[in-house]
Amino acid sequence: MPFDLSRCARPNILALEPYRCARDDYKDDGTNILLDANENAYGPGLALSEDGKLVNGARRADVTIDLLGLNRYPDPHQHELKQLLCELRNTHVHTEKTITPENLFVGVGSDEAIDALLRAFCTPGKDKILTCPPTYGMYSVSAQVNDIEVVKVPLNVDDGFSARADKINARLAEDPSIKLVYLCSPGNPTANLVRKEDVQKVLEHPTWNGVVVLDEAYIDFAPEGSSLAEWVAEWPNLVVMQTLSKAFGLAGIRLGAAFTSPEVARLLN
Repeated sequence: MPFDLSRCARPNILALEPYRCARDDYKDDGTNILLDANENAYGPGLALSEDGKLVNGARRADVTIDLLGLNRYPDPHQHELKQLLCELRNTHVHTEKTITPENLFVGVGSDEAIDALLRAFCTPGKDKILTCPPTYGMYSVSAQVNDIEVVKVPLNVDDGFSARADKINARLAEDPSIKLVYLCSPGNPTANLVRKEDVQKVLEHPTWNGVVVLDEAYIDFAPEGSSLAEWVAEWPNLVVMQTLSKAFGLAGIRLGAAFTSPEVARLLN
């Protein structure tokens, strides 16, 4: 296939030496206070009553607060969390292969994954992305912030708002500066799933060197087995984004995940 990460990603990102924190060299079991990180040895500065309950203005909560180690820096590699996400999505509906934490990037909601992909693959003022409106507005907003042009191939309103894979591929063939294709499945606001065969058509483009990004923020409202997250084990140019903000009801956590090849995941991380 024509996908070549060494020519698709931005050269400065490929050459980037990642920030290395002390936790990469010293693995703590959670029982020590890490003075090199200036962690608070006495716990987080929350307003607690004498009986250990959280004070909420003039009212006191009925639940004793679990301090959750808020005074500690979290694991920068999030291996245990990533393993749980892999176990959730290793359904083996779409592949016999098994994805691992090396296939994952987690960030501040899906929005951080959207932005990280732009910064990894698109040179400002030069490269472009492709979207299929009507769709999630953050793709265009993040592109504009990063000075990246947006090429639009509207969904087919006469066919249940389906993706026009042939038209997408035609635009990709004529414009190699398009580095990312964002597809939303289920669609926001259309609610329809993108057909797996349409995703595959774009992934199999004979000349285009770019990445297909499948946004599955609402995938847990779809029928069982709909997620293509594990399919990244088969396609090096596929990224599947998910979030805990929708069906999981955990919007306040601000946690999003991007499933992809280990090589792309390393760039995002």
